Amino acid sequence: MPLDNRNILQLVPDYSVPRYTSYPTAPNFCDKISNNIYTSWLKNLDKDKEISLYIHIPFCNSLCYFCGCHTNVANTYAPIESYVNSLLREIALLGEELRNKFNVSHIHFGGGTPSILRGAELWMIMLSIKKNFNILENCEIAMEIDPRFYKKNLTTILNKYGFNRISIGVQDFSKDVQTLTNRIQSFKTTKKIVEHFRENKISNINIDLMYGLPKQTVRTFSDTLKKIVTLEPDRISIFGYGHVPWKKKHQKLIGDELLNNESRLKFYQLASHYFLSNGYEAFGIDHYAKKSSSIVQKAKEKKLQRNFQGYSEDSAEILIGIGASSISYLPKGYVQNIAQVDGYISSLKENKLPILRGHEFRAKDRIYGTIIKELMCYLSVDLNQVAEKFEKNINLFLPNVKKLQPFVDAGCVNFENHTLSIKPEARPLVRNICSVFDQYFKPEKNKYSFGI
Repeated sequence: MPLDNRNILQLVPDYSVPRYTSYPTAPNFCDKISNNIYTSWLKNLDKDKEISLYIHIPFCNSLCYFCGCHTNVANTYAPIESYVNSLLREIALLGEELRNKFNVSHIHFGGGTPSILRGAELWMIMLSIKKNFNILENCEIAMEIDPRFYKKNLTTILNKYGFNRISIGVQDFSKDVQTLTNRIQSFKTTKKIVEHFRENKISNINIDLMYGLPKQTVRTFSDTLKKIVTLEPDRISIFGYGHVPWKKKHQKLIGDELLNNESRLKFYQLASHYFLSNGYEAFGIDHYAKKSSSIVQKAKEKKLQRNFQGYSEDSAEILIGIGASSISYLPKGYVQNIAQVDGYISSLKENKLPILRGHEFRAKDRIYGTIIKELMCYLSVDLNQVAEKFEKNINLFLPNVKKLQPFVDAGCVNFENHTLSIKPEARPLVRNICSVFDQYFKPEKNKYSFGI
């Protein structure tokens, strides 16, 4: 029996919760993780393990008011050129510290807008990666692009270096929403860029949408969903707008009444129903893929990864972040680079890896991180298996489970034989459920984004 929306909404707290792209989450990182600690962790990596690389390009052609990323508007190309020189130095330093030429199974260019790069700079970055790492033949190489400013001659470089996945930001095709958020992007522009990539043998296309933006209506958002499906993307992400103006002051420029949780839930369900009715399967909490997509199979096999780029089918257990604000995930813990571009560049001019902060894993981090990842990826976790894996008594988790009784009573969660499972219709509540297992989380109204 479908869940009643009233049951879902009454379980949404009046405080915000993390998105759990890491555990512990970034606000819990500290400055005790130094350059020396990071280099020692790098030196101790298993050379037989595959790794992933994330390259952060913190520049955009224009500022979208909804943006929560670390980025700057570049009025000239000179700052980008200077930044790329520092990026190349960081890659070289990493190559020196790692001592071995690690196999790379996944490379993701994020931002900002990585497609703001000119061909020469992208060429140099890829050459540097090839010099310091071994890019595997089946490596997935992805780039986020802005179709409004994309220069098609960049595709030559993408083809040359084996880029095989493109992620396109759309958010909403409504003119009212686009005007309010300072992102004017027509369907025609988006359709042309999708066709361009397919004509150039890059057929794995992701499209990002956003709900919870002011001025969204059922009619206009339904129109956006219909247009997206006609493009037949391989994957679709439908994110809830994260309103955090205390961190991102430009979000105040939106200047209109935000959608409440009831409206956000309505738009989430509208999108979910539409995609599920048009040949897509849901995975994770807010992603959809064609039934033939490999990531759907990986989700069924419980082989998903969740990190700062969202969901991935990459099997690497090590992620090295390169660029300002990027975050690395190593067996010993998390490390984040300096977020401000000037500070990032200054550090590299001194031949120092630009470390800002991080977190060294404790035993309990691995335990509760496993539970949260399982819930975020698969909507279920066998607590017996977790207890066995970490040699703990199952009773350790029972106080957390007890806090979930309201979710059980509302029919959102089942708990049988120590297996916790969340009903698919309760996907909007997954982050709230995960927060029950978060050993660092303290409810605060102005720290994270909306509950739905």
